[in-house]
Amino acid sequence: MRHLLLIDEAEAEAGLAPAGDGLYTLLVGAETIPVSLAGKILTVNGKAERIAVAVDGDTVFVHLNGKAHRIDYREPLARFARGAAGGGADAIAAPMPGAVVAVNVMAGDTVAAGQVMMVIESMKLETAIKAPRDAVIEAVHVAAGKTFNKGAALIALVPAETA
Repeated sequence: MRHLLLIDEAEAEAGLAPAGDGLYTLLVGAETIPVSLAGKILTVNGKAERIAVAVDGDTVFVHLNGKAHRIDYREPLARFARGAAGGGADAIAAPMPGAVVAVNVMAGDTVAAGQVMMVIESMKLETAIKAPRDAVIEAVHVAAGKTFNKGAALIALVPAETA
């Protein structure tokens, strides 16, 4: 079974299937990649790397190869509801309480997938809020310097073709 994940603010469908003897097969797009995890060592395609993982609800923070990655599980009902609404309207919600450090967009701006729209700080860690897809900014709900709670709407997007 594949799930919709938001990996570093980019959507990806992925699944993990047991392959026996502590091994798994990672399913990403058309690829099948052998993986295993033994203690703090992750092996992908035969290459072993040290990994650190922290879990907060539906969010997983992974530190691998000197980089920190954020993986969010996307609720299937929200995904289907978004699709039923024309595949477009989308709200970027705060992953945790914090403060806005910088806002790089304003209502009406066009953004490309992966473009940094906002930088937030939580627990002394800055996180770039990136556009999950090509879109137009419908609204920016929180200004630089303002604080927010977990789940607060930060930015609303609409598909580029309907704006």
